[in-house]
Amino acid sequence: MTDSTPLDSPAIGTSSTDLVEPCPNQEPRPAYPPAPPKQPPFALAFSGGGFRASLGALGVLRFLADAGLLGQVRWVSSVSGGSILNGAFAVAYPDIESAGFTPEALETHLVKPFVDRISSASMQKSLAGGLWKIVGRRTRTDVLAEKIDDWFFSGRLLEDIPPECRFIFNASNLTTGVRFGFERDVFGDYVMGRRPTAGSGLRLAQAAAASASFPGAFAPVVLSQFTFPCSNGRTATLLDGGTYDNMGLEPLDDLNRASSPEHLRDACLVVANAGGVFRAGGFGGLPFLKNLQRTNSLLYRQSVVLRTRAMVERFQAWESAPAGEKPPWARRGVIFGLATTMREGDAAEWRETRPEPSKDAIVALARTPTTLDLFPQQLCERLMYRGWWLTGATLSQYHRELLPAELPTRPDPGA
Repeated sequence: MTDSTPLDSPAIGTSSTDLVEPCPNQEPRPAYPPAPPKQPPFALAFSGGGFRASLGALGVLRFLADAGLLGQVRWVSSVSGGSILNGAFAVAYPDIESAGFTPEALETHLVKPFVDRISSASMQKSLAGGLWKIVGRRTRTDVLAEKIDDWFFSGRLLEDIPPECRFIFNASNLTTGVRFGFERDVFGDYVMGRRPTAGSGLRLAQAAAASASFPGAFAPVVLSQFTFPCSNGRTATLLDGGTYDNMGLEPLDDLNRASSPEHLRDACLVVANAGGVFRAGGFGGLPFLKNLQRTNSLLYRQSVVLRTRAMVERFQAWESAPAGEKPPWARRGVIFGLATTMREGDAAEWRETRPEPSKDAIVALARTPTTLDLFPQQLCERLMYRGWWLTGATLSQYHRELLPAELPTRPDPGA
């Protein structure tokens, strides 16, 4: 490149001398989780979308517990609202594990406490009432982390979450333009490099808050106290992971890596996308600002569609290849959004006694606002049931061999 190019513009956040380059030192790496009690292991991806996404993700966990598969989960990758639920699952995991991953244990230690909390008070209003705490360098995101900690995590350090499962909390690094991950063992990204979590003092709530710090509503999380192998004087500045990958798929790209332990290959990936839905038609707002907002929605929609399309192609490659000849880039799994509907004739066994809700009911759930406001108990149950229903429908359609002979049942709270 010449010394002066169109890239040399602060408007696009880079120059021709500061392009994204991977850090040559990619150590340390996260530890592999142990073997599941039976094959295959499961990997879960929980999207952003406020408490709507948290509740849809709870429905996925409910189905896996009902089907006797919850103990086989070895990865949970999440963004924003999905990260709040992911962290709550990490905190409750030891109690759920000691009780044998039963549906009753999941209800007692995770579902009921989570739903009781968000259906009895508004985190959004609580945050507004805590703005007086913003003094000095403290930001609204710090208040968010404190509130998440108080409601769900009880001061748990990131390094103290269970090692039996890789809980991955994804943010976006404004400095490097890539995904920044928080895990039990390491935190960082592939451009600045990673460092061990042990001894960092990072709280689980800080990771979840960074993952959920929606641009405009919350300030970036600035990790000025940490240097990384390839920092080169740069500081990690983090925002909502949804600005980079709202489904949390990237850290699960290499589940079938040849260097992975044998017992962790051929995992089944369940992707629950409870992100916002794009509404076609006219759009209002202030001049200029409304166009910026619509453009942002278009960019988000494009990234989600492209990632979804690529993952579906990988799923199809797995399904079409003979046993023992699966391409290394192929994946076993399912992906769905809250507005997903099954085609005529699909999941017939599942739908025989579990009818799909009406289109209007499905659309209403998918359009639940992206918020951390109070969610009425009935809405909580309906969103969880939607996540539960879609997990069962898609797995029974494409991977029936992984499910028990008798498929789980639950009453539809919206019937």
